[in-house]
Amino acid sequence: MKIENTTVKGVFIEYARSESSPSAEPIVFVHGGGQGSWVWENYLPFFAATGRDCYAFSWYNHHRSHELPDEQFAARSMAETVEELEIVVDHIGQVPVLVTHSMGALVGQKYAEKHPVVAEVHITPAICAEVGLHPERELDLSKPIEVGSFEDEWPRVLAGCSEEDARRYYALLSRESALAIQETISTSFSVDRTRIGGPSLVIAAENDIVVPAEAIRRSAAYFGSDYLFLPGRTHNVLLEPGWRETAQRIHTWLERQTW
Repeated sequence: MKIENTTVKGVFIEYARSESSPSAEPIVFVHGGGQGSWVWENYLPFFAATGRDCYAFSWYNHHRSHELPDEQFAARSMAETVEELEIVVDHIGQVPVLVTHSMGALVGQKYAEKHPVVAEVHITPAICAEVGLHPERELDLSKPIEVGSFEDEWPRVLAGCSEEDARRYYALLSRESALAIQETISTSFSVDRTRIGGPSLVIAAENDIVVPAEAIRRSAAYFGSDYLFLPGRTHNVLLEPGWRETAQRIHTWLERQTW
């Protein structure tokens, strides 16, 4: 299936069209910290084949999107990143399903506070302030957070991949906003669940060392979401072997929850 791309207002967008007339609402995929549209390389064609137009995009200062000055980028909140998601949805012109990963969950939830969504699926999601996870931690907000060494990033965010694949994905990792990282690790980012409508599914992985499954279970309870626990999996659900099984389970859930 052909993956096409475009850039709208500085936001790089990859998309896969349904091979026939779409039979369900479009999906917008929201990546996590330090990543980009590329992380959805498996999911775009998979879900397009189920009858949905599918879109993945990169936040500013990430894979092929507009570069903000370092000082501005370092102090950019995840709430500001909602701007890129709004640009993508406006470009599509339809109310979407949101499928997010990691820090992208907070961006998606913040978007859903102000905009309608058909449904939300949050894969190994970051935790909001109302659920809580980590103690306060102060970072230097004057400069972006650099990508760590391959030896550090492989077991943390690319676990489960072969070394060959992990090195290919590692080369695509981006620096991240220091404020966004601080909001995540201190769980200081607030989300108002009373302003979010529609069904939601939250997915946790047994061997996730970034966001523990127990915290994700509590997040699912807080938001009233369906909860899926993946034994033997890591934070890198999207790229590690077994991604297709998870994608199929998401598809089955969407078929039951949306129409």
